[in-house]
Amino acid sequence: MLLCCSGCFGHKIAIENGFRLIENNGAPMLVPTNGQSSDLGNFQTSTLVLPRGSAGAKDQISHQCAINGEVFSLRSASPLDSRDWIVRSPSISGWNALAGEIDVDSQWKIFTRGLARMNENGCFRSGLTVLEIRAAIAQRIPLPAHEVPLFFYSELRMGFIDLAPGMEVRLQQILPPREPIGARSKDALGTWAANDWEANYEVIPRPGEGVRLKLTQKVQRVPDAGSGSEWEELFSLSQRFAQTPVLRLFLEGVNGEREVSNGILIGASNQGQLAALTDLIHQGDPAKCINYPGTVCVEFPRGAPSLYYTIWVNGQRTSCLFGSSLADLMMSLPRPEHMMALNSVQVLRRLNFDHYAEIDFPRTESGATQLRLLPGDRVRWGH
Repeated sequence: MLLCCSGCFGHKIAIENGFRLIENNGAPMLVPTNGQSSDLGNFQTSTLVLPRGSAGAKDQISHQCAINGEVFSLRSASPLDSRDWIVRSPSISGWNALAGEIDVDSQWKIFTRGLARMNENGCFRSGLTVLEIRAAIAQRIPLPAHEVPLFFYSELRMGFIDLAPGMEVRLQQILPPREPIGARSKDALGTWAANDWEANYEVIPRPGEGVRLKLTQKVQRVPDAGSGSEWEELFSLSQRFAQTPVLRLFLEGVNGEREVSNGILIGASNQGQLAALTDLIHQGDPAKCINYPGTVCVEFPRGAPSLYYTIWVNGQRTSCLFGSSLADLMMSLPRPEHMMALNSVQVLRRLNFDHYAEIDFPRTESGATQLRLLPGDRVRWGH
């Protein structure tokens, strides 16, 4: 479902060469076209700029400020004060070749947690979050098209999303009837239909570092609700997570191979705490909140949470479900207008601030389905 709201984004932006969606033996890839890279068979190296932090000694640079993974690695391109970093990842052909040999999901998890360790060691500029570092790297390496949002905001198939500016957590629930519907009068049915609640939280930058929640909408249609009710507590998440700058939303079914769990929101002071709590939660069957020092955890009623993010469509601010494709965005257009829009559509991906990169992709239904949108994307088409 897509919801549009008023607003525009009319100031000038800088557009660079950016990404290309290509076929790869039935596994489409999103490939960066800007920046330097070298193909090493099943692997490639890419250069990116991540400002250095406080770590200065050579032993820190070679040990604490490097990741030497089996699939993904990161190291400084040169001496102590260099701004350039070298990231090693599968090449376009390597994604297919390595799929049956190596557990790429586990390797990405090791890599993202290594980034958190490097950040805590002062390898990057103060104030730069692990999520920002991960996004900068994901923008420089070829990725399976359908998994792009997970590489930016998750540890792949781990069932959670790290919250970033431009996202929105929506909570909604219609409360179940207290007696069989057949026993209710028409008036009672009308009362039950209005017996629900919803709350929308925007994810915004936190002063200094990290993110925080801002309550943007609160609707309560629960005539007999008293103070301290469960839904009232869920209206106060901004306060409950006020001291935790890193937030992670577990989607329902995080342990889907065993027993399905409810949605869970956790917050922590740093990425290390978040990872430790995540591992503990994953051990449960089903996953549930766990008390862990320095963290906050809230479990939502079944079916209550959903995750959206903001993009811009023809200058208008638009909300779409996490993981939506360009085809999902355009599906509501009438057929003649749909084909005209598909032939002329342009997608710009935000790199940082007002710098965007254009995505080159086939103007077909298949191409639009393969192209997954991210928070901050700008989409426009002719009328």
